[in-house]
Amino acid sequence: MNVTSKIIPLASVLALSVVFSPVSARADDYKVYSPRIEKGEIAAELNSNYSTDKDPANDHYFSQVLAVEAAPTSWWKAELGGEVEKSQGTGHELTNLKFENIFSPWQPGQNFVDAGLYLEVEKAAHSDQPNNAEAKLLLEKQMGQVVTTANLIMSHEFGPNASHDWNTGMALGARYRMNQLFEPGVEYYADYGPIDNLSSFKNSDQRMGPTIQGKIGRVRYDTGVLFGLSGAAQDTTAKLNLEYEF
Repeated sequence: MNVTSKIIPLASVLALSVVFSPVSARADDYKVYSPRIEKGEIAAELNSNYSTDKDPANDHYFSQVLAVEAAPTSWWKAELGGEVEKSQGTGHELTNLKFENIFSPWQPGQNFVDAGLYLEVEKAAHSDQPNNAEAKLLLEKQMGQVVTTANLIMSHEFGPNASHDWNTGMALGARYRMNQLFEPGVEYYADYGPIDNLSSFKNSDQRMGPTIQGKIGRVRYDTGVLFGLSGAAQDTTAKLNLEYEF
C-alpha cells in the first residue's frame, strides 16, 4: 500500500466527521496550517499570542510555542516543540510538549484543491493534567494571487483527568500574495465546545481579524490581531509567528 492510499481513507474519515458535526477547536497557537511541504526544509519556529479581556480572570493571557521542524521528504514534515503559558495570577510555565506531523502526498496544483493531513500529540508537563491528540484536514486553493486555506479539526483528551468529549474545530485564512515581503489577509478561528454539548453563540469562542504574512531573508513572519466575535472569546488577541529557515 503506497502513501497516497494510506492518507486518502484517513482524510476522508476526517472530512466526513467535520461535515456531519459542529466545529470546535483547542487552540494553543493561532496559525492556519498549509498542506504544502518543502522537501529538505529545516527551521526553528516561535509562535506566540497575547490576549486581553474585560473579564479580569481572562485578561493578560500569554502563550508561546518553541519548536524545530524538518521535512525529510516531499510528503512528510515533522515538528517537535513545547508550550509555555502565563495566565492571570500565574507565572510563565511549561505546560506541554508537542509532536506534530503533516502528511501531503500530492504535489501543489496536482488536484483542484491541495490537501494534507495534520496529526499531533501533546504530552502534558504535569502528571495530573490530561494529554491531547489532534487531527486536522488541511485544504488550500490558490486562484491568481489569492490563497485560501482551511483547517478542519478534531481533538480528544487522554490520560489523567481527561474529558471523554470529542471536539471539532475550524481555522480559516485568506491572503493576497502581493509580493514575498507582504501578504495581507484575514483569519477566522472557532471553538464551539463538545460535540454532544454545543455552546450557544454567546458561550462559544470565535475570533477573526486582519493578518500580514511574508518572508524577509530566511525569516517567515505571520502576525495579526484577532477580535472576539462571541461572548466566550477574549476581546483582543495579538499573534506573532516567526520561522527561521536554516
